[in-house]
Amino acid sequence: MAVFKDKNKLAWSLVTAGVLILPNILGEGYYLSVMNFIALYSIVAIGLCLLVGYGGQLSISHSAFFAIGAYASAIFCLRYGLHPLISIVLSQSITVPVAWGIGSVVLRLKGHYLAIATLSFTIIVGVLIKETAWLTGGLQGLGSIPSISLGNFLIDSDWRFYFIVWPLTMLLLLFALNLVDSRMGRIFRATRESEDIARLFGADVKMYKVKLFILSSVYASFAGSLYAHFVTFISPVTGSIMFAIDIIMVLAFGGFTMLWGAMLGAASLTFLNEYLTIFADYKRAIYGLALIVIMLFFPNGLLEGLKDSGRFLLQSARKVGRE
Repeated sequence: MAVFKDKNKLAWSLVTAGVLILPNILGEGYYLSVMNFIALYSIVAIGLCLLVGYGGQLSISHSAFFAIGAYASAIFCLRYGLHPLISIVLSQSITVPVAWGIGSVVLRLKGHYLAIATLSFTIIVGVLIKETAWLTGGLQGLGSIPSISLGNFLIDSDWRFYFIVWPLTMLLLLFALNLVDSRMGRIFRATRESEDIARLFGADVKMYKVKLFILSSVYASFAGSLYAHFVTFISPVTGSIMFAIDIIMVLAFGGFTMLWGAMLGAASLTFLNEYLTIFADYKRAIYGLALIVIMLFFPNGLLEGLKDSGRFLLQSARKVGRE
């Protein structure tokens, strides 16, 4: 376990140094903007990875919480004139009780029943966004959302936003890595394997499941708030079911039980989205087919599956060599 922690710390330090150096290589432009979106989607994916991979709870509500964070922060700024940083904090204070209320109810369910319940919540949030046009702008969305500012320093460019969102992403990843190696993380994994056994060891399973759901939802909501102040425009697409499926695809690519894989999956799917624009009419069909194939042959995610396949091939090659 200590070796695992040391490897994680080393990998985290190297990746953090790499992403902070990268803008000097990429410069201003298209790829720097793409990297900003990768960071935002990584935050959502890390939160969902904690819930699905370590808590064993399949949720399709993260696009809804992403939208709650985005719209709440935008509304606080536009309707009430609050500073973006205050709006972001207040947005999370809304997300926590909503996630607690939803989690307390739906986490009594398991498997596909839980997935359907959280999907229903996502649909409800989407309908509310469209129908409360006086507050959310309805189908027209909300524009002219103020960018984040630190004093007189305005975060209004891809370059400046990069050095806000990526350090935050890496810190949230570090928190998640430490969490899964803590006592609470061990309880999460025990709950995923068997709730009855976790209860036998004195764990309040319901409380821990709700806590993890809230934490996971805050990750999504926080990313949504940052997104709103980065693109300065949001619409109902922000919390669509398609976005919820995209985040699940991120984990399917990167691995449901790998926090590092969540980031790799976010990068892979973001670039894939960019390069599949010429197949826009068939993109969803391609994603659906890819998801079916991955679930059939790599149920723990593509990256985890490739690792297992590589390990098997290596062991087979060594066995043949000995013979």
